[in-house]
Amino acid sequence: MVNVYEFDQKLLTDGTLKTLEFKGYSREWAEFIFANRQSPTGESVHDYDIVIGPIANDKVGVQVRKYLNKEISLEAFLENLKYMKGITFQYFFGTNKAIKFLKKI
Repeated sequence: MVNVYEFDQKLLTDGTLKTLEFKGYSREWAEFIFANRQSPTGESVHDYDIVIGPIANDKVGVQVRKYLNKEISLEAFLENLKYMKGITFQYFFGTNKAIKFLKKI
């Protein structure tokens, strides 16, 4: 079963929701991903309602693990991502406030 939702994109820019958007792989994106993956409590380390950015899929996940295991530097991590094909973006609805704006269709 697949659930499909509708969301008014205007809410991303009208001040209703606190949002963060990454346009692609970048140092800021990487630092954000690492901070959240290394959260000692498992909770998000930010207070954004919605975060939009590249998915850290299986291919990216390999590079993430290499970085977190100190096998590669941040610079090498970012360099390796340049060669990833088919970048896919995701929307993270991280608060009840954001989730309330989803309309199941």
